[in-house]
Amino acid sequence: MEDAYYIAGIDVHKKMLAVVIANVRETELQFEGRRFGTTVSELRRLSAWLQERGVQEAAMESTAQ
Repeated sequence: MEDAYYIAGIDVHKKMLAVVIANVRETELQFEGRRFGTTVSELRRLSAWLQERGVQEAAMESTAQ
């Protein structure tokens, strides 16, 4: 079996980031999600969480009003 390859999708809002992580090498995807604020301390917490999970790539999406 191949090593895990984790990716994250980040939906950017003004005061909140919705983040989902998945191992794309699994045949049946399982998602883990969390919400983070947009303050410096929350962004550091997000960074630590992504590193703990071994995320190798992240994609961000944001739509303006």
